[in-house]
Amino acid sequence: MNYEALSSLMDGNGELAGAMVGQEQQVERLVQQLRFMNEVLAQVHELAEEKTKTPLYNLAMIHSKAQVALRVAAKSGLLS
Repeated sequence: MNYEALSSLMDGNGELAGAMVGQEQQVERLVQQLRFMNEVLAQVHELAEEKTKTPLYNLAMIHSKAQVALRVAAKSGLLS
């Protein structure tokens, strides 16, 4: 067992601690991305109501929201 590495990890220093912090940050960004996607999906679902009075407008909004969500997901690099 490498006690020096373990000590560095417990102190929050060293390569392993840095890697763990990096993973935590990536997980947090992924959680934020999923929350955003969930919100967009809820908005799209609301716009897709069958008895809407403005179907063409709603279709354009759905297209726009989906396009933004896809662009954000691609730009983040989290899902690729």
